[in-house]
Amino acid sequence: MANKSIPELIAEYKSLLDSGVITQEEFEAKKQQLLSSSDTGSSGGALSENMLSARTTGIVAYLTWIGFIIALIIGDRKNAMFHINQALIVNLFALLSAVPFVGWIWSLFMLVCWIMGLVYACREQEKEVPLIGRLHLLK
Repeated sequence: MANKSIPELIAEYKSLLDSGVITQEEFEAKKQQLLSSSDTGSSGGALSENMLSARTTGIVAYLTWIGFIIALIIGDRKNAMFHINQALIVNLFALLSAVPFVGWIWSLFMLVCWIMGLVYACREQEKEVPLIGRLHLLK
């Protein structure tokens, strides 16, 4: 989907209002959302409708490798980079769970780290997971 400018998007919603597809309240709410997003600095006056919020990006990043990739591609990388990095570290270190004998203990520790990271992302807190959280692979 191509990026459109905020005035173009408002015009589209206005045409939907005029044709009776949406109500006046829905139009006003969407217009306000678009205008407030332009105040927070969307790139070049364009708005990507598939952009995830920083909170959602942080949460999705912890949900398997696929979630991590989704967070990188369509997420708010600028504001959620802390949790994207933490999710990458947790996912990478979780691979060590395949080591025989000690792997099951490590996998329990990684489960705890994963839950902690996910809870921190839900609460929008930038707290490092224990032991491995100080590593930073992404900037």
